[in-house]
Amino acid sequence: MTKTRTSQREVKTRNILCWGMGDIFGSGAMTITGLWLLYFYIEVAGLSPAAAASIFAIAKIWDGITDPVMGYITDNIRTRWGRRRIFFILGAPLSLCFALMWVSGFGYFWYLGTYLLFSTVFTLLMVPYDTLPAEMTSRYDLRSKMSGTRMLFAQATAFLSALIPGQIMAHVPDKSQAFLYIGIVFAILFALPWLFVWRGTWERENLPPPRTQQGLGKTLLSLYREMASTFRLRTFRIHIMMYVGGAVALDIFGSLFMHYMTYVLQVGASVASQAMSLMTLFQFFAIPLFTWLCIRMGNGNAYKVAIALIICALLWFSQLSASWDHVTGFLLGGAIVMGIARGGTYLIPWNVYNFLPDVDEAYTGVRREGIYAGVMMLTRKFSQALALFIVGFALEAFGFTKGVATQSASALNGIWWVFLVGPGILTLLALYGAFRFRLSQSRHQVLVTELERLRGGGKPEDAAPQVREVVELLTGHPHRNRHWQPSTVTTMNGSYHVA
Repeated sequence: MTKTRTSQREVKTRNILCWGMGDIFGSGAMTITGLWLLYFYIEVAGLSPAAAASIFAIAKIWDGITDPVMGYITDNIRTRWGRRRIFFILGAPLSLCFALMWVSGFGYFWYLGTYLLFSTVFTLLMVPYDTLPAEMTSRYDLRSKMSGTRMLFAQATAFLSALIPGQIMAHVPDKSQAFLYIGIVFAILFALPWLFVWRGTWERENLPPPRTQQGLGKTLLSLYREMASTFRLRTFRIHIMMYVGGAVALDIFGSLFMHYMTYVLQVGASVASQAMSLMTLFQFFAIPLFTWLCIRMGNGNAYKVAIALIICALLWFSQLSASWDHVTGFLLGGAIVMGIARGGTYLIPWNVYNFLPDVDEAYTGVRREGIYAGVMMLTRKFSQALALFIVGFALEAFGFTKGVATQSASALNGIWWVFLVGPGILTLLALYGAFRFRLSQSRHQVLVTELERLRGGGKPEDAAPQVREVVELLTGHPHRNRHWQPSTVTTMNGSYHVA
């Protein structure tokens, strides 16, 4: 047996900052579309709630093809500029297409086409982006710091995603013109960070040869099988339960926030915009807090805190009434609590994601960051589309009328139920997952040590009993796996090749 390896590069503060800037685009685009796009489609573009909902549903069928294909490409492509980072240079100028989604005066197929185009560009950039922490370091604390920094940029952009549209609409009376300005401003903002991401990150070196190429049909079939295989991992199944429950709950809450404020609480668009800005501001402040909690008490326990705060905020909002004398003050207080909860709920699943390829390697014997990035990206986009789909069809079913100042009693009741009860049920699902989550810092360190032993030629059946217990707890499978093939494994320090 011969072994070659390259020296591990040190992840410095500037590298963490450069990588984190990528989520100005990633989380920022998801935030602004989640908060404003459904509102734009219905109130400005003139689509019916059902037509708007169908755009998000069709886009998920498209994402079901593009996301896994992109994950496969980034795992197997070999270029002189890398297999991941090359797409940052290609995708950065294409991200300017974000502005096209906010042009009014067109029909249904324009909005469907522009949404599909931007969704494809989003996949092109974010799937390779999400793989980089696992490529750059194996250290638990550094990956947690990278996730925390990413979320700081994300929540700062989320604050701007609430503040800037509100300010533009306050100063530009024509809504169609206002949303065009919003699209242009954020398109430029989303394109700029990728130069820094390119300059400040790196990938593994000395990669094994790419997999044997097949026809498109066979490749897609194998991709779907490989994506489905990620759910064999116990930690990943629990992680998805937490992630989807929390994300869909917050997406429903965010997409109906303006409707709930203006129609149910009748506080006016300016006050609603202030509440949204305050909520996203406290999301930003919550990131350092939850990063510290993840390191000190573990991801699962920190997530319990975030979900408990969501439940408290939902109960708070459910008691507010338009007849209260000081409803604005109570509204802003609830927005602060929800903002803190949102910060933790968005941060923690993406922090957990950085460690999933390690657990997967203990089961399969190969590194599959690209596949997990594709699954996570598809899950995130599917969850947001599901939320907007639910909201759109619920508004249609309860008799919501677009473009009128007041709504019927049935429409107001429908907004109340979807805005509060729907997220409440989903948060309970996320909380159940948090109580079952078992990946801690100490167990991850045991896992990493075992992976190093296996990469060096060790056999799973020779693991110590306590190590075997940890591996089996995290993977959900016996640690005597037949999948281990050291000749195809790359490590954080390079590649091991078995002669």
